[in-house]
Amino acid sequence: MSDEGTKKTYLLNGLIKEWSLFWQTFASEDGDENQGKKDKQNSSFSKDPFLTGQIETLGLEQIRAITKALSSDRKKLNQKLESLRKEIDLNSAKLEALRLVGGDFEQTLQNISTLNDLGESINSQLGKINDRLKMARAREDRIKSTKRVEL
Repeated sequence: MSDEGTKKTYLLNGLIKEWSLFWQTFASEDGDENQGKKDKQNSSFSKDPFLTGQIETLGLEQIRAITKALSSDRKKLNQKLESLRKEIDLNSAKLEALRLVGGDFEQTLQNISTLNDLGESINSQLGKINDRLKMARAREDRIKSTKRVEL
């Protein structure tokens, strides 16, 4: 039983570390936006076109590349969310069993709480990606309709 608990703790710690790295990536991107005008001029692709309004100046192929990357990110986040859901279900079953036998369930309850917080964070990020996908697809549709009118 302790081996199973140890494995779940390692899994939980692994998820926490992976999620921390994921958020650090986004935090560093946010930090890049505040570095100044010189950096903005030198690295146009390192900035988020959704935040800078440059999405309207991108071409069809660039929009498609962004859409593909966002779709891939959304798929990965959905997979992580599903993995977290399964882990929460396992911990919930373990919690119920511990309550029935009168065991110490504080660690399991804490694991569920941590996993739930991670799930909420992932869900929030998923919402942001979905919003960006809508913007990119709307821009792609506008570009396509403009090309049809020109023909």
